[in-house]
Amino acid sequence: MLSTKSLINLKGTYVLPLMLVFLLSSGCSVTKVVPEGEALFWGYDVAVKGEKDSSKRSADLETELSQTIQPDPNASILGLRPKLAIYNAFYTEKEKGLKHWIMTTIGEPPVLFSELDTGSVSQVMRNRLHNRGYFNNTVGSTAEVKNKKATVSWTAKVGEPYRLRKIEYTLNDSLQVHRDIQRTKNESLLQPGEPYDLSTMSAERVRIDGTLKNAGYYFFSPELLIYSADTTVGDRQVDVLLRVKNAAAARALQPFKMDDIFIFANYSVGDSLATNDTIDFRGYHYIPNENYVRAKHLLRGVFLEQDSLYTREEHLLTTKRLNAFPAYKFVNIEYEVDTTKSDALDAFIYLTPSLKKSLRAEAQMVNKSNGFAGPGINISFQNKNAFKGSELLNVELSGTFESYVGGRGSGDVPEGVEQEGNPNLTSYEISAKASLTIPRILSPFKIRNLRTEFAPQTRIGAGFSFLNRVGFFQMNSYSATYGYNYRPTQTLTLDVTPINLQYVRLSNTSDSFTTLLEKNPYLRRSFENQFIIGSIYQLTYSTQIYEDRTHQFFDRVTLDLSGNLINGIQSLGGSPSPTEDFPRTIAGNRFSQYVLLDNDFRHYLNIGKESQLVTRLVTGAGYAYGNATTLPYVKQFSVGGPNSIRAFRARSIGPGTFTPEDPNDSFSFFDQVGDIRLVGNVEYRFPIVGFFKGAVFLDAGNIWTFREEFKEDGTPARPGSVFNSSNFLNELAIGTGFGLRVDVEFFVLRFDFGIPVRNPSMPEGERNVFNKFNGSFGGDNGMVLNIAIGYPF
Repeated sequence: MLSTKSLINLKGTYVLPLMLVFLLSSGCSVTKVVPEGEALFWGYDVAVKGEKDSSKRSADLETELSQTIQPDPNASILGLRPKLAIYNAFYTEKEKGLKHWIMTTIGEPPVLFSELDTGSVSQVMRNRLHNRGYFNNTVGSTAEVKNKKATVSWTAKVGEPYRLRKIEYTLNDSLQVHRDIQRTKNESLLQPGEPYDLSTMSAERVRIDGTLKNAGYYFFSPELLIYSADTTVGDRQVDVLLRVKNAAAARALQPFKMDDIFIFANYSVGDSLATNDTIDFRGYHYIPNENYVRAKHLLRGVFLEQDSLYTREEHLLTTKRLNAFPAYKFVNIEYEVDTTKSDALDAFIYLTPSLKKSLRAEAQMVNKSNGFAGPGINISFQNKNAFKGSELLNVELSGTFESYVGGRGSGDVPEGVEQEGNPNLTSYEISAKASLTIPRILSPFKIRNLRTEFAPQTRIGAGFSFLNRVGFFQMNSYSATYGYNYRPTQTLTLDVTPINLQYVRLSNTSDSFTTLLEKNPYLRRSFENQFIIGSIYQLTYSTQIYEDRTHQFFDRVTLDLSGNLINGIQSLGGSPSPTEDFPRTIAGNRFSQYVLLDNDFRHYLNIGKESQLVTRLVTGAGYAYGNATTLPYVKQFSVGGPNSIRAFRARSIGPGTFTPEDPNDSFSFFDQVGDIRLVGNVEYRFPIVGFFKGAVFLDAGNIWTFREEFKEDGTPARPGSVFNSSNFLNELAIGTGFGLRVDVEFFVLRFDFGIPVRNPSMPEGERNVFNKFNGSFGGDNGMVLNIAIGYPF
């Protein structure tokens, strides 16, 4: 229990709900509703004693045996049992009403010791150990009941496991299938000297079946292989014999070739399968015609070939590639033995079209990383088969109305600058963009069809946006891109955008904003009308598709280049070398020249079924050179906000130790960008109740500049902003906090409460601000509430 004195020292109304959660989690007594003579199944442990076991598998065996215990004790978090506490707190014998609903829906009834059959569990454990080669094992359990809580300990005693001595295939060489099985022996999962393991023997059957499936044996299955084990050879050894069942059907023991391949390109359930209006194209029977997707485009996703052996590999590759076509929602492939050739299969590929065109309108709440938030509307049109090649055409029109809610605030403007417009930095944006995704590579050079399960894509895009930052400026942005997406494996994705064009034009600047730009040459150059002409290369590695792995990794590396090609062309054309005052231009506007490298690395440690420890390190650096002395404003880094350092508002940190002349200045967020970024996050995620999830986190980071910037009078524009390799760790902003997430699988609503720990903008010696935390949501030392959609990383 929290003392009264502790409660008095805490400030803010948020204490009350936290106390309620704490009290519910603790409960007056977890055994409150446990009947007399019963006990709560409180916990268990499993120990495997194998002093003479040379395989050293005790830890793995303990984990495996623990999974056999049913039922599980009540769910616990950090030693607490919140669901059981809720059940106890709202316990009622009524079968309706709010208390009954909370008790049965959110709460969890006590798991009683009488529900646990220790004898049956021990027998299951003995069977598991037998399957792992411990033919002579003993399993026993003891129970301790104290204060109506029962704890059970299981102890398994094992010796040296039986090991494989010899593996033989009892086969008839007169049949081709036996010869094909024999040829796979060198790849066998069963090796002499290894412990006998039933799961490995089952996996060996699956391996052989997979090999045969890729050699034409369409009707073969793992169940046709059986083992005989001889444990009488002595010295804890086993001889294993593998053979094909005598009752196996003849067609299961012969390879099949592909004969006719029929493609129903516009199939619906219930359609008659008449083959009139068939087009014979490159050996395929294309039905009914090319009014939907043209055959030449569709066949890039078909890898079954006439007169070739049937293989599962080609079947799966075809299925996955056709499923990647936006024009289709279902893909099904069936096989039948040819009516005239007993060793041939006819393939029937049924493709069910998706809804071709769709129009969607949605209202949304925009919450941007730059601190602007507000309502918006988005209207999108999709055509999933725009040019009869399963091309996905997407056209979007959007409008947002936002106010700046995440920065330093809306205080007074700098001295001598007249404030115009809305002091809350109201903004609205209207944009239109179109993209075309083509499920194949479009290139001036002929490229062979890549044999990957993920279809390579060509992406073409164009867009326009108009941004009106009321009281400051208006900005028109034009963009065009041409790129490729290629995923050679499940874990690796390559995005190449060789053409990335962008033109940014600033207009209708207010007097106050113009004065700000005049006083800050660096900021002025960042906002100049300019072209971005370059390429973007992105490599992503992710193992998150393997959901059963304890360790999952994600790493995205982005290389952004601009201006090099056009600068080189102008150099070859004899243009004068660019200077800060006389840069090279296109149509009278400067073009940017820079290199930017960014890396986002994440590690996910899965703890139990739902808990997870996530770490992230984001590093980035951009350097302007040649025709530019600063990065374009849209390319510069900023930190703070819901996906960065959550104890500080968006764009309110750095660069370095720089502090705006007035921290509440509504102009300050323009200044708080840089060339270098370093952000680290650690977050522990855990379940609470139902779809409510919790998190505690620690964030750190900052931004810096490469160069010192000067005002027109020669004084530093942003003192303390330059990166210093010997001192940057002392300039990190640090924040901690906790979060509540509503996770309903397809949608996550996130509430993160950030608490500042270290503020680099404070004078040295005063940067540790955690001891000044006031427990409220106000002031420089208060808590920051981040509301966002989705997890932060």
